Amino acid sequence: MLSLVQTDAGGGLPVPRLKALESLLARADRSQRSVGVERQLFELFHVETDTNADLPVAAVTRVLDLGVIDKGWWLRADPVHLTPDRDRLILAGPDRLALRPEEAEQLAAEVIESYRADGWVLKAPRPDRWYLRPPTTPSITTTPILEVEGRDIAPCLPKGPDGKAWHTVLNEIQILLHSSKVNEARERSGQLPVNSLWFWGGGILPRLPSQHWVHVWADDPVALSLARLAEVPASPTADSLDACLQECPAGDQLMVLDAARAPARYGDGSEWTATFEHYERDWFAPLLAALREGRIAAATLIDENGATFSVTTPQARRWWRWRRPLAVYC
Repeated sequence: MLSLVQTDAGGGLPVPRLKALESLLARADRSQRSVGVERQLFELFHVETDTNADLPVAAVTRVLDLGVIDKGWWLRADPVHLTPDRDRLILAGPDRLALRPEEAEQLAAEVIESYRADGWVLKAPRPDRWYLRPPTTPSITTTPILEVEGRDIAPCLPKGPDGKAWHTVLNEIQILLHSSKVNEARERSGQLPVNSLWFWGGGILPRLPSQHWVHVWADDPVALSLARLAEVPASPTADSLDACLQECPAGDQLMVLDAARAPARYGDGSEWTATFEHYERDWFAPLLAALREGRIAAATLIDENGATFSVTTPQARRWWRWRRPLAVYC
């Protein structure tokens, strides 16, 4: 069994004391792997990636959102809100916008109207995930949206030989969105307007080898999309470890516990603490007990920064390895 979790404290949030998780980390063998949940997921599905290029997130999640497979080059173009902060623009992601499907469709139609004649395609199958196919494949590298939310966008804009051209495209789209009727209506009702798009995750569909996973538990769209492409059964994240084991008692399972990512990005200390208290009660404590009793042979926990903690049944019984506060591992 393998669990992918976030154990770091995000933007300086208080780190709670979680006895079961602290025990698991203290008794595990520690190693390091790639940083970033998306890249880790691609590696866990044994997809070969180029560390100097974007992960093809758009092509992968498009399969989940549109239910079709195509070999074209796609780029995520997610709706966002940029807030001026002195000489910076701070990005609020789609989860802060609460766009309705009809709003997303109308906004996307207004944007693409100026580019359709040149062969551009923009799809908004979900309010929070949009897809752009330009007429030619650009030479750019981008930054995943989760790494930019709550931060200044300037260091994260598209880079590479075509980077400046894409800055121009972005500025043009911002002008189009400024005059949108949808945004006017949103502002009148006190909602944040969609005043920009965020380009990231460009590429084509990768090949996936055969997998050892028997089940994937996740709400993360990349994890669910990779599972679909690999023909591995997948379900939304369950409420507890016991619920997962009751449905799928044997075999290697991938569990993505990422509900703490949003409060970490936006500095919501109460939600952050509540999420980890839930994980401690319903996931980490049962996992520690199952390892000690031999009902689970081994588990690996990976945090967003790539710290990897592998623990087996004999290791879970290392009582002499004392717990240390989570802050030690951050």
